[in-house]
Amino acid sequence: MDFEFAISGQQWIGVAIGAVAYMVLSFIWYMPQVFGNAWMEDEGLSESDLQDTGSPVIYIITFVMALISNVTIALVLSNVGGGVVNGLVVGLLLGIGIAGMTIAPHYMFANKNRLVWIQGGHAAVLVTVSGIVIGALT
Repeated sequence: MDFEFAISGQQWIGVAIGAVAYMVLSFIWYMPQVFGNAWMEDEGLSESDLQDTGSPVIYIITFVMALISNVTIALVLSNVGGGVVNGLVVGLLLGIGIAGMTIAPHYMFANKNRLVWIQGGHAAVLVTVSGIVIGALT
């Protein structure tokens, strides 16, 4: 198998847009009205526990991680072909099959079943959306 490690110019735009979408979707996902309150409750956190986590460094590191994730998706799409449908399929496969399934056991063994869906779903949605964005620009 010949795996090509090349990303086109348009894919780099998709990587950047996907990383921004990652941050925006994460912000929405963890809003109190969406999954934020359930996440805090199941993690045993309070609002005051999160007051000191607003450091810009955390957001910068998270954005770099989003870029790395999106570069990986772009590399896979470079080898299977672009387009929205391929992006969706690759995003779902990587999002559910790898990201979600990697996160789920951590919470299952901790007997935090609702967090399986919150955290695993978060990863799956982010990777799927990134796949669609990058695929559309491939």
